[in-house]
Amino acid sequence: MKIVIAGAGDVGVHLTRMLAGENHEITLIDSREQRLKEIAADTDIKSFTGLASSVDTLMRAGAGLADLFISVTSNEQANVMSAIISKSLGARKCLARIDNLEYLDEDKRALFYELGIDYMFYPELLAANEITNQIQESASTDSMSFANGKLQLYVMRMEEHAPAIDQTIEEFHNLTRDPEYKVVGIVRNNKTFIPTVHERFQEDDLALIITTPKGIDIIVRNFGKKTNDIRSVMILGGSRVGINTARQLSLKQTVKVIEKDRTKSYELANMLRGALVINGDGRNFELLKDEGIGHIDAFIAVTGDPEINLITCLLAKQLGVKKTIAAIENSDYIKLAENMDIDNVINKKSVTASKIFSFTLNDEVSSVKCLTCSEAEVVEYMAKPDSKVTQVPLKEIKLPEGAVIGGVVRGKEAIIADDDVHIKPFDKVIVLAMPDTLHKVGKFFNPQDRFF
Repeated sequence: MKIVIAGAGDVGVHLTRMLAGENHEITLIDSREQRLKEIAADTDIKSFTGLASSVDTLMRAGAGLADLFISVTSNEQANVMSAIISKSLGARKCLARIDNLEYLDEDKRALFYELGIDYMFYPELLAANEITNQIQESASTDSMSFANGKLQLYVMRMEEHAPAIDQTIEEFHNLTRDPEYKVVGIVRNNKTFIPTVHERFQEDDLALIITTPKGIDIIVRNFGKKTNDIRSVMILGGSRVGINTARQLSLKQTVKVIEKDRTKSYELANMLRGALVINGDGRNFELLKDEGIGHIDAFIAVTGDPEINLITCLLAKQLGVKKTIAAIENSDYIKLAENMDIDNVINKKSVTASKIFSFTLNDEVSSVKCLTCSEAEVVEYMAKPDSKVTQVPLKEIKLPEGAVIGGVVRGKEAIIADDDVHIKPFDKVIVLAMPDTLHKVGKFFNPQDRFF
């Protein structure tokens, strides 16, 4: 696939490096020549120096020949304009990063679609949605829902005294009479692998589990977790992520927002009617205690400083907060956070990539999630008639190494994938795959390739 990306900021570079590993032809546009040289030095891409909204630049970069054009500069107007121009030049699909929530209104979205923009995304809103989801699924480190909750992905850390510690995967699966969950991956020492049934859980393992709603309580209990009822939340940082998170959570939870800047605090107080806004420095231990941090259920740190987010989350945990979430963009800090007592890490780049990544896959893909804790991706495919996966039972399908089918949704029925499951046309199939095998997996769902 030919992909043109406008904007070499954090999101643009993250997408460039991720998609370049998928054997796509990537072209990156930015006005900073030195920035492009640094990226091209360790990535197999083409680069063009110029403004994203320049017709001449877009034509030279081949935007009109692109299968996918993505504009992620820091300038919303440039993103919208470049996407519209690229579509008029002949680009097949055009995506634009925006900062104005108004554009996502149903009537406004239809207008921009008519102008040529296939999808608009607001990374800070996507991150806020992810945080809200993590608050609702309070026992897990990460989660994702498929087919309106019929199947879910749960990422669970094995606690020191958990009942399932040292059990084999087979023993863990046999805790229920009917299959209600399947361990599709384990992250151990920052490395992800697909376990055999003989693999034993170790302390601090992160298990990637596909489960039905019935299996959730069993998983939570055997991993030494408790399902916490989150009623009160403290948010550190009045960033865009913080604002959108407060708006969503204040509909159900009691929310306090702490913002250091006095002027911005007043603006937030007028903007967030359902939340209490406090002007103060979140690094001040006494302030946090005075505001009752030891009595809240969840603490969310979304300042622009990853060190502050990490430290305050650790402090909150020590004071008895049930759930802590830290927004972290630096990959080195993410690895550090995963080895600390922090429940969830939110990475805006990863969340955005999950949304965009599905546009690079074939038409059989319904959704995709790039996990913060793992390099693996979880993809929901639609099985088409005459595709390979519909020809024989799973035990006879040889998926590439580094890929595994976790579950199937057939109408209203959720099925955990074992060897005897036979996928039917139009089933929704949940697959975990490592990045270097994902493009191979798609062929199994392609109706053009016959099995024999």
